[in-house]
Amino acid sequence: MMRWLRVFLVACAVATVGVALWMARPWAGYASYDATGWQVLGAMLLWAVSPLAGMALAARLLRGSPLAWRVFAAGAAVIAIVGLVAYVDAAFVHIDAQGGLVFVFMPLWQWLATIGLGLVCGLVRLWKRPRPPTA
Repeated sequence: MMRWLRVFLVACAVATVGVALWMARPWAGYASYDATGWQVLGAMLLWAVSPLAGMALAARLLRGSPLAWRVFAAGAAVIAIVGLVAYVDAAFVHIDAQGGLVFVFMPLWQWLATIGLGLVCGLVRLWKRPRPPTA
């Protein structure tokens, strides 16, 4: 049940890294990629995929509650797709010098959405947990 979500999130992470590398173009010589440049690029890539990794880890915590897991999986898929659409839009559709800022602010939005989704799933778990019989 959980495998498709992991595969989907890994695919989104690979696509995110691919789009980020396409926008940075370290092979084209537009910027000087010395040791510091590569470190900054690596840090930016880690920041960009961190919400996807967080969602994959959070999905493991919810595997004991099928309804909460389904709610989380649907929300995580939407969050990942919205992020990927924003990255592709900045890279290929609305090309702009400030397009790289999407890799700063979209992960922040994704983290906030993931935290909100986790709170909703926590409430679903509380709502659906077994209650002791009343006398």
